[in-house]
Amino acid sequence: MKPGNTPLVELAALAPPGTRLFAKLEWYNPTGSIKDRPAWSMFFDAKKRGLLPPRKPLIEATSGNTGIGLARVALLHDHPISICLPSRATEERKQLLRAYGADLIVVDGGPNDAIAHARELVAAGEGHMVYQYGNPANPAAHEFGTSPEIVRDWALEAPADHLVAAYGTGGTLTGNSRGIKKAWPSTRVHSVEPFVEDPIGGMRSQLDPFQPPVANLTLVDERWEVTKGLAEKTVHELMAHEGHFAGTSSGAVVHAAQAVLDKYGGTAVALLPDAGWKYLSGGPWDQL
Repeated sequence: MKPGNTPLVELAALAPPGTRLFAKLEWYNPTGSIKDRPAWSMFFDAKKRGLLPPRKPLIEATSGNTGIGLARVALLHDHPISICLPSRATEERKQLLRAYGADLIVVDGGPNDAIAHARELVAAGEGHMVYQYGNPANPAAHEFGTSPEIVRDWALEAPADHLVAAYGTGGTLTGNSRGIKKAWPSTRVHSVEPFVEDPIGGMRSQLDPFQPPVANLTLVDERWEVTKGLAEKTVHELMAHEGHFAGTSSGAVVHAAQAVLDKYGGTAVALLPDAGWKYLSGGPWDQL
């Protein structure tokens, strides 16, 4: 099953007065996240270019979701895969990676430490790294997949005024910016980021020392910083008022989209990366 064709729904209960807020629910992808799209794209791009001959291990550094998506595709094609995962990743992600047959390498520290370890393995000849942070097939999955779906499923006559998405690898922001601005040149694109001192899993700040090469932030019109506490509060609101069981990064994106609409009015599409079930061991659900 190829990823894509996820629902675009209205969040009427959470839109500021006089505005309309829509969300693309990316947890309807096969392994439950938006990262299924670039995982599929990068795997088959590498196969097409002869970079993944049979039995040559695929190596990737990930905060979880991309690795899970890659592990699924690798399993379906009987291809070995090793995943370098930061130690702070939730237990659900670690278990899912093992369930999909990945060789899991837990690395002390955060995403940048996982990248460094994966590069060491590749340098030692252990396999091929698709490198989501610098792979053009990452944003291409969104430019030619996610954003055309948004345009196709948009129910209003006028284009959306705003597109709001989390900054992680930069693939989601870059690819969707390219695709949306081709179809709707007037749409403003907003980057949602954590504060450097208050990280949110799977998200990155433009103030981080490492900026993914795949990210083209000149396509972003405005950036919004969200605290983890506000992201978790919005997760509760999504559950209570719309019945959506969302992950923390989805809460951050919805909170930022509300702030965008409060400031500018109009209509907005929020890209919600994943659901809450991968965060049960470390999320805010015991507070509900």
